[in-house]
Amino acid sequence: MKRVVTKEMMESNPYEKWNQFVHLLALEEYDDLTEIQRVAHLSFWYDSEVQNGGHMQYFLNRGISLANETAIALKKIGAQSQAIVFSKALRILMTEGIPEIKTVEEYVEEARDGKFDEVDFEYYDSEPSIVDFLREYLEKYEEEFIVFQDL
Repeated sequence: MKRVVTKEMMESNPYEKWNQFVHLLALEEYDDLTEIQRVAHLSFWYDSEVQNGGHMQYFLNRGISLANETAIALKKIGAQSQAIVFSKALRILMTEGIPEIKTVEEYVEEARDGKFDEVDFEYYDSEPSIVDFLREYLEKYEEEFIVFQDL
């Protein structure tokens, strides 16, 4: 699974390679990706969910079926501090849990409990960011994600 980028696309938008990379990570199914692509996919979704709604949102939307793979993926891209935060958040989830949430009101009530607040803030303060690591990862494995074509 790769995305095609042409010279014309790059000339009209210098971020096209990054955009196509993100498009692949966001829209393709985990099982359809190569091992290298899966690492980026898991890291991307972890960052996206946590940036949007914290670890509670990540666990509610993504579950824990790929937790081990996510921890390994974060380490593979170099995000050691984020991998540590992920492990802390996973321990909180395993010890305290999250009730089944069916409504926005239930979500807000659970979020106000704040059980993930400390790890959320630790994550937000982590530098470099996952995006920084993913940019480096794309440069290292560009041929795994992008096919350049001249039309």
